[in-house]
Amino acid sequence: MNIMHLRYFCKLAEIENYTVAAAELYISQPGLSGAITSIEKELGLKLFEKRGRNIRLTKYGKEFYKYISEALRVLDKGISVMHEYSGNLSGKIEIGAIPTIQTTFLPEAIGKFRGKCENIEIKVYEGHTKQIVDNLQDSLYDIGFCSYDVNRSDLGAVPVLSQKVVAIMNNNHPLAEKDQVTFEDILNYRIYTYSLSTLIGSQFRELLASQELDIDWKKVYFDYPNELLIAGILAQDTTANSKDRESIGLIANVPYLENFKNLSILPVSDVPDDFHKVYMIYNKNRFRTYAVELFMEFIENEYGMK
Repeated sequence: MNIMHLRYFCKLAEIENYTVAAAELYISQPGLSGAITSIEKELGLKLFEKRGRNIRLTKYGKEFYKYISEALRVLDKGISVMHEYSGNLSGKIEIGAIPTIQTTFLPEAIGKFRGKCENIEIKVYEGHTKQIVDNLQDSLYDIGFCSYDVNRSDLGAVPVLSQKVVAIMNNNHPLAEKDQVTFEDILNYRIYTYSLSTLIGSQFRELLASQELDIDWKKVYFDYPNELLIAGILAQDTTANSKDRESIGLIANVPYLENFKNLSILPVSDVPDDFHKVYMIYNKNRFRTYAVELFMEFIENEYGMK
């Protein structure tokens, strides 16, 4: 049985589509099909079955994948450890990350890691949480840095960063001179926050609903994809729309808010400082190279929160 054919098998098992898997492996579709047929013939068992235009593992394929993915992981780790001893450790790590950690946290973490493993290539792709999770599931990314859906049992997660909940407003807002605000303060105004199509938007709606206050939901606008847009609207010059000047953004505190000169940023006193966390997430069911495992171990040891 050919090791390269076993790698082809693992890739196809993860992607469940011959065309896409062949493209990622840089081989022809007939070549991939022939490799799988060769393995199945040697085992005397069918490893895949059709599912519409795609395929899926049979019960035998699922069990075989567990053994082969672990065997290849150990093999690759052994080779990589030898390269590490010789100073030739290399590899590639592909990371999906939300924008808010790409100015401080992620550059610092990558810089420190490269000081230990300078020959490992790291590529970072920007996206929101749902995109990152979908691309992890499709094996396009090795690791993601974003919010975490506790209902996703296929994902592992390590909290690495917490962001305070803040109320942001124009410097001319009636509350701008305060040191901090409460929910009771801000519910007197229009509130701009994240879209409910995002995980963080759902979390903020739950946060508001948990308050023992009479909330006028018509004054809460779950319309915005990120903090940058909300901050930009509220930091407009005083000649801008008066409704925006008197509105409040309810968001996570992120570094680039400080770049808005006309913006006041106030902590919301009745929210725990660690209400919103950013996680390193990964697909527990996917094969990981030694380079990826080294990076994950570094992040957990350096930044993992208890």
